Amino acid sequence: MRTAATLGLLGALAFCGPAFADTVPIGPGDPTWAARAQLGYSKTGGNTDNSAGNFLFHAAHVVGDWKLLLGIEGLYGSTRGQTTAQAWNTNLQANYGITPKLYWYTGLRYDDDRFSGFAYQEAINTGAGYQFIQTDTTKLKAQVGVGYRRLRPEILVKDDFGAVISRTQLDETSDAVLDAATTFEHAFNESTKVLAGATVQAGKENTLTTANVSLQVKMTKTLALAAGYQLTDNSQPPPGSGRRDSLTTLNLVYELKNEKLAPQ
Repeated sequence: MRTAATLGLLGALAFCGPAFADTVPIGPGDPTWAARAQLGYSKTGGNTDNSAGNFLFHAAHVVGDWKLLLGIEGLYGSTRGQTTAQAWNTNLQANYGITPKLYWYTGLRYDDDRFSGFAYQEAINTGAGYQFIQTDTTKLKAQVGVGYRRLRPEILVKDDFGAVISRTQLDETSDAVLDAATTFEHAFNESTKVLAGATVQAGKENTLTTANVSLQVKMTKTLALAAGYQLTDNSQPPPGSGRRDSLTTLNLVYELKNEKLAPQ
């Protein structure tokens, strides 16, 4: 699904870092708000005619013992004028701090990937999370819980370029899921760090796994270059769809760190 987008997104321009980068303050000196945004676009011509774009917006807000998180991401790609990648997802999560490291969360997630073999996947979940490591150089957090998911599979027929020429939607199904996520960050020095994360929704009908890794190198105090890779896996896609999609990006990162909020 994302072969064209993978090639096209090399050289994408981003206003902020990849999916698991540090948050950045909305207002100077305000410790309760943080956000980051990313926007990229590229186009190639000649022997290949590909265009691709992606966007990302994440925000966090602290109210007392509560931390509210919002994330929206999207991707579009085309080859010779035919759409070959189109996906977006959004999630909303509320964390209640039990201790400085332990929290309870409740969340909503919606995934719409027109080339995955699923018209949509939506879930509500709840569970517990823990900040295992939080130092100046290394941060590691994980959460696990249970949820309820609805999804609608669809049978896709694609042409030689990967564009969908026929869709047949199947009946909607629902199941209980195991929900898990982890984020990791490590700074090798003042200018270089690695960021990684993974999310899993495992149920009887399908297991959706998304993993990200990014290497970020600072050029100035607020600007950096970041090379990233994302892998998405659906364990039981309908006929006509593959299990795995990958996305490679090379981004210009603009980052203002907010030390009051942990990375998401």
